[in-house]
Amino acid sequence: MASFFTDNYIKLDSATSANNFAYNLLKSGKIKEGTVVTALYQSKGQGQMGLKWESEHGKNILMSIVLSPDILLKNQFHLNICISLALHDFAKEYFKKEPKIKWPNDLLVDRKKLAGILIKNIVKSSTIKDAIIGVGLNVNQIKFKHYSLKATSMKKLKEKDFDIEKLRKELLDCIEERYLQFKQGEVEKMREEYITVLYGINQWKDYRINGRKIKAKIVEIDNIGRLLLEREKGKTKSFSLKELSFLF
Repeated sequence: MASFFTDNYIKLDSATSANNFAYNLLKSGKIKEGTVVTALYQSKGQGQMGLKWESEHGKNILMSIVLSPDILLKNQFHLNICISLALHDFAKEYFKKEPKIKWPNDLLVDRKKLAGILIKNIVKSSTIKDAIIGVGLNVNQIKFKHYSLKATSMKKLKEKDFDIEKLRKELLDCIEERYLQFKQGEVEKMREEYITVLYGINQWKDYRINGRKIKAKIVEIDNIGRLLLEREKGKTKSFSLKELSFLF
């Protein structure tokens, strides 16, 4: 286990949500930074925008990590960048075809979703004192329900079973390394790296905005993490997660 995460490790057979479980313990003062909560199954696991996170019992990595970043609320996307890069670091060791980060924080391999992040912040006086980092990584599950963004897994991609505990340790090592970089103030360097591995960066692709299909390319993310798109007529505009969707 990565050294940063050795002191507090909570294993659950099942939970409605590992994120909510960790959040309640943190709010009551029973756990601290570095605590990792894992679950073999979540009955109400969530992804971005309240969508359900599908996972069969014992087949995948479902974990929530307590961090205490102590950053201004306006800089909350910096933490997103940090964890997304950690997932990318982990995945590129297994796949020759480099994984991509689908903004804001899905991990794609071959345009299919391998992993995702859900961050729950605890804010005091416009400062994020603590954060629950929920990570879902598809490992040995091979059947998924149909979503607009198709899911994949380590097993589907590599055609073999994986040791989930081994992968979890490797992923925590990657998260620890990136979090230390984050705490050392290398945020701008990480932001630039994040942009280079974004799915669709500098490529013309289809998006849906305000109910209309448009063609645009990602050119940047702005200082609060919104996606900056360039339209075919050369105009650029920033969008939040609720304002657009990718069309694969």
